[in-house]
Amino acid sequence: MALLASVGKYIHYIHPEIAHRLGALLFSIPLPSCKCERSWEIGGVKVCGPVGVAAGLDKTGLYSRFLSFFCPGFIVVGSTLPRARRGNRPPRAARLRPYSMVNAMGLNSPGIAKVVSRLRGLRYPLFISIAGFSAEDFAVQLLYLQRHFKPDAVEINISSPTYRGFWRDVPTLVKTEFPVFVKVGPSADIRSVVRRVREVGWGLVVTNTLPVEDPRLSVGRGGLSGLLLYKYGFKLLERVRRLAGKDVPIIYSGGLYTCGQLREVLKLADAAEVLTSILYFTPYVLKLLNRCPDIRL
Repeated sequence: MALLASVGKYIHYIHPEIAHRLGALLFSIPLPSCKCERSWEIGGVKVCGPVGVAAGLDKTGLYSRFLSFFCPGFIVVGSTLPRARRGNRPPRAARLRPYSMVNAMGLNSPGIAKVVSRLRGLRYPLFISIAGFSAEDFAVQLLYLQRHFKPDAVEINISSPTYRGFWRDVPTLVKTEFPVFVKVGPSADIRSVVRRVREVGWGLVVTNTLPVEDPRLSVGRGGLSGLLLYKYGFKLLERVRRLAGKDVPIIYSGGLYTCGQLREVLKLADAAEVLTSILYFTPYVLKLLNRCPDIRL
């Protein structure tokens, strides 16, 4: 833990592209999994605490064993694609103050088959986040998971501007045997998404990164995450909860760093996810947040 604290102290001074490569080496260490310290439920899904790892940190399936050592409530792996995709060329990430980032990874993935092959034998609450560019891309991955690897839940990532409503066809193509959450971002038609989710009995993840311009990235723009996102994300959470009512399970994701924020979020959401706070303060933040006092059981 002392080593991780030291790394977290100085990582702010390392270029994010270099930090990403160093983190990949560190996060590949296969540490033993934490034993669940508490019981928590998200729409009937049993997990180990209220705060999990958001999609985007372990996109390849290589880091989940390392992350499980730090007692997250659950780990979201992905987003995956049916086939391998390289994503955007570097630089793909840049830092912003305070404690925020802009990234444009470009949906890089080794493909769903390779990702889940790396997760076999890991006994920890796992969600798989799937992405795609057609309804068939989502359907193929759902069918693959049902036949070869049953996660505790699936997130359908429709938070990219690429998606224009075709995801609505997915429930008619595949009847899932595991809980499904739809991840919405700023570009989503929130009313339409909430209506469809209620119809099919799915849950929601709110929100993803906020699109911003940034000339430091190879594509000139990216998604804002971290502390600067929290104010926007919480307002979207309030809106989604009003539209969804009390019976739709919601997971919040966006700029969560403190116990005070977590208490505020859990008044409206059933759980939360973090990513950028892990990059700034190491995975030990997972253990700290899941041990926050006065969090409802």
